[in-house]
Amino acid sequence: MDFLATHLPPAPARVLDAGCGDGRLADELRGRGYDVTAIDIDPTLARPGVLTADVCDFRGDPYDAVLFVLSLHHVHDLARAVVAAAGLLAPGGRLLVDEFAHERAGTAIADRFYDAPGSLPRWRAEHRELHTGTAMVDAIAERFGITLLESVPYLYRYLEDESLREAESVLGLRLAAVPAPA
Repeated sequence: MDFLATHLPPAPARVLDAGCGDGRLADELRGRGYDVTAIDIDPTLARPGVLTADVCDFRGDPYDAVLFVLSLHHVHDLARAVVAAAGLLAPGGRLLVDEFAHERAGTAIADRFYDAPGSLPRWRAEHRELHTGTAMVDAIAERFGITLLESVPYLYRYLEDESLREAESVLGLRLAAVPAPA
């Protein structure tokens, strides 16, 4: 949340949480005074406060920020999702991405994750259909000016295993961007 708190415009800014999953982040942002629209393509996640929609086809009034938090690596058409995000931003709006660069995993990370030696082929097989961090950054750079790009730990935040922090410090990426001038 520190990344978002630092880079989101002040509340009550309008925020689109694209690929919101269960909507917990959207709820937290609403609690902080943001006007949040939360969308996810999975209809089983629909509930009050979470709409079923694909960001590629979503239409709405302009947003001050569009967020992809652990969702952009899953979208079917990466380029189309980035174009859609650019089209949903108000003038001066920003794109914020907190993602997973699975291609950066090496033997030590895979073996530790699966608790078995020789796990890198399994890691690669299980992640091959997801977009890489490099692909996401490249797609965003085509439509946006990137103002922040940093590598950060990833797995330890979600597995709640602090011992993973140093071993996998390269798997996460955080990015802030503004639409490129036309």
